[in-house]
Amino acid sequence: MKPSDTAAATEPTSINTNQQGSQLNTPMASSDKTVGGAPLCKGLVTSWLTSLATADERLLVIAAFLTGAAVMLLHRPFSQLEAGDAAFYDYIAQTILRGGIPYRDVVDIKGPAAPYLSAFAIMIGKSAGLRDILAIRALHLLMVGLLSSVTFLVANAYLCSRAAALIAFIIPLMRDPFAEFMIGGTQPKLPMMIFGLLSLLMIAKDRPFWAGSFSMLSCLCWQPGLMFTGTAFLVFSRYLTNWRDWRAMKVLLGAAIPFGGVALYFYSKAAFGDLWSLTITYNYTVFGPEAKRGAGDALAHLWKVLTRVFGTDIVLVMLALGGYSVQLVGIVKAKFNGRKTFISGNTLRDALLIPPAVYFIFCLINFQAGPDLIPFIPFIGIFTAYFLVVIGRLLSSATGGEGRWSEVPWEAWVPSLAASILLLLALFRGATYRPQTGAIQDQDKAFKSVAAAVGPDDKIYVHGTTELLVLLDKPNLNPYLDFDWGKDNYLARKKYNGSFKALLDEMEAEAPKVVALSRLRVVAHRVELERWVAEHYDKLEVPGYEGIYTRKRQ
Repeated sequence: MKPSDTAAATEPTSINTNQQGSQLNTPMASSDKTVGGAPLCKGLVTSWLTSLATADERLLVIAAFLTGAAVMLLHRPFSQLEAGDAAFYDYIAQTILRGGIPYRDVVDIKGPAAPYLSAFAIMIGKSAGLRDILAIRALHLLMVGLLSSVTFLVANAYLCSRAAALIAFIIPLMRDPFAEFMIGGTQPKLPMMIFGLLSLLMIAKDRPFWAGSFSMLSCLCWQPGLMFTGTAFLVFSRYLTNWRDWRAMKVLLGAAIPFGGVALYFYSKAAFGDLWSLTITYNYTVFGPEAKRGAGDALAHLWKVLTRVFGTDIVLVMLALGGYSVQLVGIVKAKFNGRKTFISGNTLRDALLIPPAVYFIFCLINFQAGPDLIPFIPFIGIFTAYFLVVIGRLLSSATGGEGRWSEVPWEAWVPSLAASILLLLALFRGATYRPQTGAIQDQDKAFKSVAAAVGPDDKIYVHGTTELLVLLDKPNLNPYLDFDWGKDNYLARKKYNGSFKALLDEMEAEAPKVVALSRLRVVAHRVELERWVAEHYDKLEVPGYEGIYTRKRQ
């Protein structure tokens, strides 16, 4: 690389959306080099992934991918238990390969993209002789590697520090619970964040069409991904004040194409009404109000889950909050400094601040459990990294006089040392990881008694214990794998004239040979389900499982 190329790769840039046309290659004035404390790097915002500014950066992106995948591999993805929501979405992927359609043939309330990705993984895995759930986990192992690479790129673009970018992608790899959340089966929040971060990268590249497209793909994985579409639209329209350059319209066009494709696909399968009903109407009118907590209770629950999942690493969350606050204060000061209105001046740097703030508000409305922290994790990494960069700058300023400490390059050393320590810690934790529960192999043995009780033509009904269907590779009796949070009454109104008894009578008419009931805590008609089972079924002893029954002999 020529010396001039190196200089261009590290020189901050000014992205001024007050003017028409792209200004990505305009050098930033010296007095404005740290708008919000985080200049954007020219080398990363003027080219695609395949043409990064230097060979070193390309190698670091590859290293981030390999490190993320390697740490996940240390967490034994191919033996983790099949359970919970991951099993539910693995079952949807199996249903797709049987010719079923989500929402019509299996009830779900999230977007369709993640199960289709898993179905594609199963299809590829079968051609290589790989078991379906192992193919899904191989895909997610690779997706964590991709998340690491994209997090590195976004952090480097917005923080203009390779050491900070290393910290940003390493932090999500440090906690065992997050590894378990992301590699234990289909996890919609993982591709949601990959596409969302790609949208932020496209914002930094001044590519509104692709920012909109990636943001909608994020939303199609899980609806809160729409926050990235909103971010791109606000940034490229300068908070709804600039339309002349058509960037905001390009965002909408980019978002409309994947959404329109999905809508047309489900319409062609006579399932668009079910998709809309379950992903939009049910969430807005039933699930949201049913699951909502008061603001105080929501904050307390969020903090409880944070401390449980992070443990002693909760200090990273505190550092991230500090980094976010410094960044926010810096941007607000820059916007008010010498200007009459808050929305004047550079808005692209705001893109990093908007999504975590929006998702935090969402969590105050509906936050369930540990996996719901996944959308925060890359931002915790990025803002922790930024805080450490700020500490380095402060140390450099404090020791800027004469003396031996004045010669220490604190601004580079602090994040570099932190990145080295965190990487070693992530690798050590991965190498010493021991799962707290059993393995898939144990589940296979436990379900042999169920497999023996079910003939080729016998039917199974499962509520909650979806891993039974996944591991036996059996379809459910009907589309209803769970009735929680008012879904039982909602479906009864939509399909059975408001009568849950009619739904239950339909199930009894099918006389399933095996029934498995779990996760009934927030099911309105729990008593009716349990009474039905008590009248027609005997308990089946399955090691490690309660609530599995076989049909009584007539």
